Amino acid sequence: MPQLQAFASNEQILAQREFNQYVEAQANAIAPEAPGDSFGNLALASQNILVHAMMLAQQKEHLSKSEYKKWLLQRGWKNEDRKYLKVAEAFGHFASQDLAKIEPATLFRLANNPKKYQSVIDQLRSLTEINQSAVRDLIAQQQQPKEPKPEQPSIWRRTKNGGRYCQIPPIQEEGEQTGTALQKMMDEEGLTAQRIVAEAIALRQAYKEGRLVLVESFKQPSEEEVWVGDNTDANTEGEWTFEPAPEKDDCMEDDDVVVESKPERGTLSPVELLIETFQNATTWEEIRVAVAVREDCKQEAWQALTPVEKKRVRTLMPIEVKKLKEAKKAGLIVDFQELREGVYQVRRMGNVLGEVVSASRLDAFLAQLRGGGQSFA
Repeated sequence: MPQLQAFASNEQILAQREFNQYVEAQANAIAPEAPGDSFGNLALASQNILVHAMMLAQQKEHLSKSEYKKWLLQRGWKNEDRKYLKVAEAFGHFASQDLAKIEPATLFRLANNPKKYQSVIDQLRSLTEINQSAVRDLIAQQQQPKEPKPEQPSIWRRTKNGGRYCQIPPIQEEGEQTGTALQKMMDEEGLTAQRIVAEAIALRQAYKEGRLVLVESFKQPSEEEVWVGDNTDANTEGEWTFEPAPEKDDCMEDDDVVVESKPERGTLSPVELLIETFQNATTWEEIRVAVAVREDCKQEAWQALTPVEKKRVRTLMPIEVKKLKEAKKAGLIVDFQELREGVYQVRRMGNVLGEVVSASRLDAFLAQLRGGGQSFA
């Protein structure tokens, strides 16, 4: 055992002696620079980095793993050697003085990305003079130009606290029709420009989704033609707003109406499909979507339901829809339409077009109509 320890000690002495000889040789190879030349000092720094990297690589090769680790710890190092070992691996075929004109950060950049810059390192061997400018040109040639991404116009802007808001760019028209119409609505209706734009977007979205129909041949419409809503008295049973009517205790007559010869499922008409939705839906969203698709069939399908089936549909109805029903019965609004979940288009008395009201501000809207703070239960 003492013989083995002596052998290991001799190996360390030889490694240290070779290391000292290597450092001395490299130091002698570095040509002295004129005093005060900062670029000369930087060149010395690059050479010293390369000398140090090669020395670390030699020590790691001669010493065992544990001895090398102990050797680093004695000098206050732990993992700092890793980037220098990469430098030694990348530039092991070069003399340190040949790479002196490459500034230190570039040396580490090339060494730490061997896959990306291996072609640059290989081309350095063919250069008659290696300097920073030549290396920079090789890096630029190696990099593939990025294709510019087309910039999409955006209306979003950021606030100081990290939120965002939309800002519509200026609208410039020869006739100024958009700005003129917007200003007129603001003056006559007392609405803000933001609110008018929001309502216009909601109407356009409804049109794109097929919930509004564009009439090609325009004629001066009457009030009933403009607002496609209930054409019957507010208390008439069968209208889409689901106004309650006295229900029969004995539902035999309604059952007789239901018990008919039904066609096969593959041949169901739009009205029959909507009736089936009313009968089987478990959420109001199912009903809303089905009605949006078959708007022209809703009255016929509703009238075909039994009182019990109508009552079940009413239990699925959101509280906002019930409040709007009560407002219609009270004469505060003419009609309303559910654009999407929680968003309603409400037509006030005396107005041809409706305005968009969200569920969050419905109570305030109805209270304003009533002239007080009371809301509908």
